[in-house]
Parts: sequence; structure tokens; C-alpha cells
Amino acid sequence: MRPRFQGWTGMGRRPVPILALLIGLLVPALVQAAEPEVFADNAESVAVVIGNRSYKQTVPVDFAHNDADAIRDYLIQRLGYRDTNVFVLKDATLNEFNQVFGTERNPQSGRLWRSVREGRSNVFVYYSGHGVPDLATRQPFLLPEDGNPNQGESGYLLETLYRNLDLVKRKIGPERQLVVMVDACFTGETGHKGESLLAVSAPGFAPARPKTGGGIVRLVATSGATPANWDEANRLGLLTSRFLMGVSGLADAKDGTGDGDGQVAWPELKRYLRQEVEAAARRASGREQIPEIDDAPIVLKAALPVGAVAKGVAALRDEAAWRRAEGLGTREAVEAYIGTCGETCAYRGQAMERLFAGRRRDAAAIDQENWARFGPEKKYRAYLDSCREVCAYRDLAVAYLGGSDPSGDPRVKRCDALAAGTDDPDRPPDVAGVKLGRIEPAAAIEACRAASAAHPTLRRLSYQLGRAYDRADRYKEAFAAYSQAAKDGSVSAMNNLATLYENGQGVKRQQGEALRLYRQAGEGGNVVALANAARMLEYGNGIPKNEAEAVALYKRAAEGGDVPSISKLVPHYATGAYGFPRDLRKGFDLFRQAADRGDPVAMATMATLIDNGFGRYFPGVSAADMVMRALKRGELGAASVSATDTAAQKLRPETIRSVQRAVKEADYYSGALDGRFNPVFVRALDQYAKANEAE
Repeated sequence: MRPRFQGWTGMGRRPVPILALLIGLLVPALVQAAEPEVFADNAESVAVVIGNRSYKQTVPVDFAHNDADAIRDYLIQRLGYRDTNVFVLKDATLNEFNQVFGTERNPQSGRLWRSVREGRSNVFVYYSGHGVPDLATRQPFLLPEDGNPNQGESGYLLETLYRNLDLVKRKIGPERQLVVMVDACFTGETGHKGESLLAVSAPGFAPARPKTGGGIVRLVATSGATPANWDEANRLGLLTSRFLMGVSGLADAKDGTGDGDGQVAWPELKRYLRQEVEAAARRASGREQIPEIDDAPIVLKAALPVGAVAKGVAALRDEAAWRRAEGLGTREAVEAYIGTCGETCAYRGQAMERLFAGRRRDAAAIDQENWARFGPEKKYRAYLDSCREVCAYRDLAVAYLGGSDPSGDPRVKRCDALAAGTDDPDRPPDVAGVKLGRIEPAAAIEACRAASAAHPTLRRLSYQLGRAYDRADRYKEAFAAYSQAAKDGSVSAMNNLATLYENGQGVKRQQGEALRLYRQAGEGGNVVALANAARMLEYGNGIPKNEAEAVALYKRAAEGGDVPSISKLVPHYATGAYGFPRDLRKGFDLFRQAADRGDPVAMATMATLIDNGFGRYFPGVSAADMVMRALKRGELGAASVSATDTAAQKLRPETIRSVQRAVKEADYYSGALDGRFNPVFVRALDQYAKANEAE
């Protein structure tokens, strides 16, 4: 990897083949460190999903169809059930219940029994709709679309369901799981206070508990004589809503019921459901609802939430993240919240207000310290050069200098406008700065030569003159200008001067001098220089290799705000090297932080990881979206994306096709949607990225 110039964001100074190296080294290590697949062999698994919303002889169940659709999505999209093996019934009649589950007399006549494979099928049975008690026999039954709630014989007995499913469980064998989830109650209530399905009032009626075999795992919305509730916000049954949220990873959260290992163990899910359903029911209706859940040796992968609960999960995670940041109360914690909250960021305003209130206080304190240091020694120019957001003594310093503020000189203003570095600490706060790749060299050289000659002690002008020469590839003159600015203490000039030494541009190549200057600039607060020194030590570019020191410098650079350095720390969380904990989730969080702060290499790397089996570490993120975000970073983003084609782990063809389609719709690509980085597509990526670059 070549060095980064201070203020450079174009292609020439930070080539992207490092992305291929990063992915090639990182992904195999992560594959070895990843946990084994659990509860994932569902190619031959079978499910029955019933959502009974409409009824001929009683009131509807408003969200039952939504429930069925959401569970179907979870089974197919997250558990890997085949679409053809998930039997969805909406508004099922008694005849359809008999056809799918079998009858009391002939339990093996059902479609479910015929469809499962011995030793190869897991089974998931789901029901959302009315549950009703038979007041005479006290037996609960599921109410078909054509059933009468006051006539138990017109329903499908829960005991019959369990007895028939017990035979299915025996067929699939002890190594396979049969889960029954019933989002209904059996009290005779509709879910609305004071409304009953029954002609005869039966307050407090508790139906008998059906007998089940030992192999069936049951999740029932409520036990005893309490009604089931709805999740109005997500338009789902409450148990269904919280189940889908729990398996998306909320049940595994360390600050909740889990251990944060990326897998949802059944005890974690059980604790989560009991806590969340009970609390939500009290908030929503003031009534008790305690789900009845059997124990089971089941482990589920924490997966992306299905669409029905995606916004709800994002909102809960966002709230939890903000509460953690509030609890810690540090600037770093608040910054981490802002940097990682993503599309759902309800507390961004509060976080920004808190952060910048502290920042203004810090800036005022720094300004006071600078005046106390420079004022007594009459170094008024040094004080003005130190000014940032707060410059309380500006007018006094200018007056002491006799009113000759160089910032008011038109020549200085023009040099600043044409060549000021975007991240140069000497840049005046009212000057925007220019990326090196966008400097117009002829005009900038003319302006900065005049300004620097008029004010030779103003070091930023020498640095900006060096940038203008650098942009014109006039390296000897750039070396002279950078040398003068560095001699005067410009850490930005030190970094760029070190790069000329490292590359042998305008001066004889001297790697030792380059490293010395990088270190000097880094100790002066230049985080880009710290990262450049780390890179030289990491790869041993003309100097002895020292990976441990390189990691320490990358860490300092990242802590100081250098975004590309964040990603350099990720591999050590996979290997546990250099004192880093072996924690994939923590490592991958760094990729998200770097991407959220604008690093296109991190964005492209995330996309590749998602496409190679690590999507669970980036919930709510798709590979195609990350690629499109990277392209918004201009040339460097386009190069980062193209570099994935040379990596050991590549983007999937469907991801590339999605990007091809988007670029084609924007009229930059005219080739085939072939899912390949063909030459026409690569050129189109460059053009699209340049045209859509976000500042």
C-alpha cells in the first residue's frame, strides 16, 4: 500500500489493491473462527402456517394474515425452508385442517404426515386466529373459518392436533425438531376488552391443558385464563412479533437475556419471550399475558429481521444503543452512537446537541490556553494561526500586530480558496479547503507563490504552494515548499514531505527519513502520518518490519479519527493477536464504524463479507446497498468496488447484477446484466462514481 498525502482523496495516492489483500487474508481466518452451522439443515423440512383472519360466524382476527406472511418469510428467508415445503393456509376451513393435519380417526391421512422425511425433516407448525374453549368438555379448539365458536364439534381440537403431531414427531425421529407455535388464547375473548366469542359469558374460564408427547416443542401465546394481545405498531400478534424480534438477535443481546455470541439458544429465546410479552401486554392493555413455552435443545442463528419487524427491531436496537451511550456519558460513547446508528437514528439530535455542547466548551478552553501561552510572549501571529472554532482574542491580536492581518490580504484569500488542505489544522475555520485532486495547479501556483512571498512566515501558504506544485507533478518545487512549511512546524507538510522521501519524488529515496518525518508529524497530532508510519512498519517498506508497533500506531490513528485505520484493526479480532480479544462481532463493528464515517474500502469489504456468509454480523445491511454507498465516495469508491473482483472472496453475481441494474437505470451502463466486472461495467462504475460523488 502506498502512502497517503495529507488532504488527498483521489486515486493516485491510495491505491485500492490493498482491499483484495485485506479480504484475502481476513475472510479465510474468519471462516476458521466462525461457529459451526446450527439448526440449518432444512432442505427437507416442512412447515404448516395458518392465518385465520376472516370468519363467517364471528368477528375477524385483524392481523392474522400478517402473522402468517411474516412467519412464512422467516422460515424461507432465514431458516432455509423450501418455498414448496411451507404450506400456507389463510382462512382455513375445518376440512382444510383435516386435510393438512389428519383427522382424529385417521391421523396419518394428513398432508403433513405424508410430506415429512424420516430423519431429514424438521417441522414447524404455526397458527394465528381464534382459539375457543368448549364450555362443556373444557377442551380448547382452533376455530376454522367456517366454525361456530359456540359449537366445539365445528372446530379442530388442540388435543387432536398434538396427538397427530406426536405421530409426525415419531416419524421424523429424535434428532429432528417439531415446533408448534400458537398465537391465540382459549378464553373465549376476542382480544378487545369486554368482547367475547361465546354466547354465554365465562369470566375466568381456564380450558383444560391438552396432553402432548414428550417430543413436541410448544410456544403458546398465553397460558391459563388470560387473553392474547396484539402488537399494534407492527400489526402482528404480540407473541409472533416478539418471536421474530427475538430470533433476529434481540434474545441474544448481552444487555438483555443473552450472551451475545451470535446464536439464539432456546433458553435465551424463552427468557426473552416471557419478559417482553409480559411487559408489552401490560403496557398495551394493562392485562397479563404470560406465554407458555416448552424447553428444547434448539439453537437458532441470529439473523436479519424479516420485513414485518425490521423497523421495530431497528428502533429497539437504536434505543438500547442510545441508553448505553447515555449511561457511559463519554464523548467517545456518544460519537460511537452517531457513527453506528444507521438509518434508524431517533436520538441523533440529542446526541449531536450533547456532543457539540461539549465540543464548544473544549474549543473555548483550548483557545484560552493558546492565548495564555502566546499572548505574554507577544507571539500574536502564532495565536492567530492556532485559532479554530473559538478565537476570542482575534481582534486584540490583530490590533497588537498593527492591524495587518494576513487573512485579509486578497492574495492570501485566493491561495486559501484554491489550495487550502481540507484537513490541515492550519486552515482558517472559514475556509472550506480543496481536495488535492481538484486543485487547478496553474492558478493555485500563481496565487500561492504571490501570497507566500508576501507573508513568508505564514507556514500554511508554503504548504499550500507545495500542494499546488504536487498537483502539477513538479516534485522538486513541491519538495522545497513542503520543506519550508515543515521547518516552520506544519505537520501536514511533514506528512507530504515524508511521502516524497518514501517515493523518491523530487528527492533521493530515503525510507528512514520518511519514517522519521511520519513519526514527527504523527506526534504533532497528524493521524494520517501515524497511519503512514504504521503502514511502513507493517510491510517493512525499506525499514525493519515491526507488526506489533504498526498495530499500536494504527490504533492511535483510529482513536485520533483516521477512518481508514479503523479497518486495519479488524483482522486482529479474528486471530486474537497483539492483545486483541478474539471477538468477530467486535471486529466487524469496526468495519461498520469505518463505513459509516465514509471509508469506501470498508464499505466494499462489508459487501464482500455479507456475500460470503457473514451477513449476520451486519443486520439490516445488504451487499448491493454497501456497494452503492461506496460508489458515492467517487473514484476511490469505484476502485474499491472493482478491487473485490481480484479478492479471494468475491461479490456474488446477484449483487453485481443489482449494481449493474442501478447504474444502467442512471444511464451510465449499456452492457449486459451478467453479474461480472466486464470492462464496460468497470468504466461505467468510474463514470457513475465521479458524477455522483458526495462531498
